[in-house]
Amino acid sequence: MFTSRNIRLAVKSRSWNPTQQEWKRAAQCVQIEEKDRIGKFVFKKDAKSAMVGRLLMRYAISKMLNTPSRALRFSRTEKGKPYLLSPIDKTSPRCDLSFNISHQGDYVIFAAERGRQVGVDVMKVEWPRNKPVTEFFNTMEPQLTSQEWNEVKKRTGDMGQLKTFLRFWCLKESLVKTLGTGIGFEVSRLNFKLRTPELSDKQVTTDTEVEIDDDLAPEWRFEETMVDDHCVAVAFQDTAKTDDNEKPGQATQFTVLDIQEVLAGCEPLTGNTPDQEYWEVFSSREEEPGVR
Repeated sequence: MFTSRNIRLAVKSRSWNPTQQEWKRAAQCVQIEEKDRIGKFVFKKDAKSAMVGRLLMRYAISKMLNTPSRALRFSRTEKGKPYLLSPIDKTSPRCDLSFNISHQGDYVIFAAERGRQVGVDVMKVEWPRNKPVTEFFNTMEPQLTSQEWNEVKKRTGDMGQLKTFLRFWCLKESLVKTLGTGIGFEVSRLNFKLRTPELSDKQVTTDTEVEIDDDLAPEWRFEETMVDDHCVAVAFQDTAKTDDNEKPGQATQFTVLDIQEVLAGCEPLTGNTPDQEYWEVFSSREEEPGVR
């Protein structure tokens, strides 16, 4: 699950129904500014996803660096990408750890790399809207290239086409998140070439390529898989020297963790005491619009 070079983890946050004790402990284990940010979400499902993301980040990095989770301090870039502020990894001249989180649908996804920047994105393959998929495609038409839309239209049925569209979307978002540039990057500049037509939850696909501004960008590598019915894409620029024991094309499959394991692996931060009001506000909210 944990290596010196990378981590891939997932938690099914949607199915977590935290008890009072669990939510109050979770709030003790995250930095106060993140606790406050999570407390502003209107719906429980969004607050749970955000909380699980912060807990998973602390849990994974403490394991990866062999450092108590309470000693970790995080911040965000101007574009909102989290990074490790302290402690600096003593085994390296600098802290060369990059990590990223994504949550959508039922899952929170986490990826970390040593020696190269990483980005991750997840999308659940579902269509809960009241309008046709084709109308949605018309709205999103500028986001994909003509070649990518041709690939989408090859698929049979609305859901087959939607899955391929979401796959492209995850790839584009994972690359943009690796760069850390935020929404200012025009994803239409990216043209992805799918060498493996369909993703599977049994393997990690590593042969997808990307063109940036019509030029092939071989330095970019992608790992794709399915976690249940969710498309997942991990992106990184492969500028690091390949380890002798890690051949090109090898990839790490996602490990799905139970939230209880993650929560048990996190420690309350100094000065963070149980907050009854924080629980009362959370418990009074709807799970999602129209659902108690």
